[in-house]
Amino acid sequence: MKNTKMKIISFSIVIILVICIFMTPAVSFPLKKGKSEIEDWTLVHDGRGVKSYPELREYVWETERPPYGPYDRIGLHRVVKEGIRPQGVVFILPGTWSTGEQLCSNPPEDWWTADEDHSFALFLANRNFDVYAIDYRTHFVPINFTPAQITFMAEWGWDAWIGDIKKSVELAKEVSGVKKLFIAGDSFGGSAAMNYASLYWQEDLKGILLRDGGTGAKYPGLVDNEYNLPAMIAWMMATGNWYWEVGTAPGSIFILKFADRYPDAPAINPYTGDPLEPEINPNTGEPWTNIAEWAAFMIYMAWGPGVVSNIYGGYGDPSVMIHIDATFDRYWPMRLRFESEAISDWDNCPYVTYDFDDHYHEIDVPLLAFTSQLFGLNYWGPFIHWIANPDFKGHYLWGYGHLDVYSGEYSKDDVSQPTYDWLINHIMLEGYGRIKFENKWYKGKATIFINGTLIDFKINDERFSWDIVDHYSYRQLEIFKGLSDFGLMKILITKMGVAIAIGRKVHFIGCKM
Repeated sequence: MKNTKMKIISFSIVIILVICIFMTPAVSFPLKKGKSEIEDWTLVHDGRGVKSYPELREYVWETERPPYGPYDRIGLHRVVKEGIRPQGVVFILPGTWSTGEQLCSNPPEDWWTADEDHSFALFLANRNFDVYAIDYRTHFVPINFTPAQITFMAEWGWDAWIGDIKKSVELAKEVSGVKKLFIAGDSFGGSAAMNYASLYWQEDLKGILLRDGGTGAKYPGLVDNEYNLPAMIAWMMATGNWYWEVGTAPGSIFILKFADRYPDAPAINPYTGDPLEPEINPNTGEPWTNIAEWAAFMIYMAWGPGVVSNIYGGYGDPSVMIHIDATFDRYWPMRLRFESEAISDWDNCPYVTYDFDDHYHEIDVPLLAFTSQLFGLNYWGPFIHWIANPDFKGHYLWGYGHLDVYSGEYSKDDVSQPTYDWLINHIMLEGYGRIKFENKWYKGKATIFINGTLIDFKINDERFSWDIVDHYSYRQLEIFKGLSDFGLMKILITKMGVAIAIGRKVHFIGCKM
């Protein structure tokens, strides 16, 4: 029996080796028509160091975007371990006011020291993932601009944002050499990830990660088809409210920056000399010990107790949360906010180029989501399985505030580690196959999704699943065995990414994405 098994495996290896000979050039070295994507970008940092992790390197590119005004510019950060073959590629979309620089950058000369306990990007890079994160246009707007100098932001809506993300994803794909990647969205970035996926999931994605950025669903209860986007844009233009500013008051980011660098300074406005309000710590009834104590309280109370960060519950370290707020961009386009509200309110919204959430139900890649109790659950509501793919998993983070999901004291164990486990257990194969069902053969383009427990076979919009009963490596192969009413199926994947699936009623040949 053992000899028979070995013969079958050896025969399978021969088949795959033959396939590799003919398919490897197309799989590993796809020819790109026209000029390279990277030619449109300027390399700003070429493999600079990361302060606490000498094996990591950061690359940064920038490029101009339509309509090519002085601030129509985006950046892309890449952080990756030097000299490794990555386990996968993750593209992160930052939240409101956040940036790729904030999430990925920590050069050796930086006064602040980032660590993987509070950084999802560094956590993944340290575990052999190739990680990318975008700098939105807002990152290139000078922090000291006045409202009169920000009129250009009036045109920054979803058309611009999705185009910028697409441009950045194409660069990430070219640099990494992958055809498809995982997209992650923090806060607003969750909406951006879903909106992007509604257009490009078939072309670019193998999975979606939402980090306190919604549930991946359209909420029918929010739809009344009444939101008047033209009126809101007219109000914005008439009043000059082009932007939404970070912080509790205009210019408060400057006080946060001071508190970040000089936490033991007195609780006074360093620019006016006036005492900061409130002058007394409501928790102790005593004057503030220092400006950091005041800033921590303001962050805790900003959107309601613990909503931004549950600092007093122990979920957020005050110094980390102050640093995050201090390194945000100052301005965010109001048009994005208004367009998002219109899209949520309407079915087939007549005011936008594309009504993204009307197409969420078409998205057919696996999705993993996390939502905080104090922000996400109250803002987005409970998880709803809305997408087409059956592989949907949501985690509630009890006691968490919003920023605690990304950089909280428990986020490494509760968010980063489960995400890593999810990523390494998700494989996507694309190619051609056939399956016999009810005496009929279904043939054509096929996709196989493999997670920790199931094999999901999709062909011609029909789905069939197998329970994984075995998973092991043999020589240069990764092998999965699945069992269902269709009998036993065996999937063999080479290190070069070529894959075949063999069963009594199913066959497949393709490539690992």
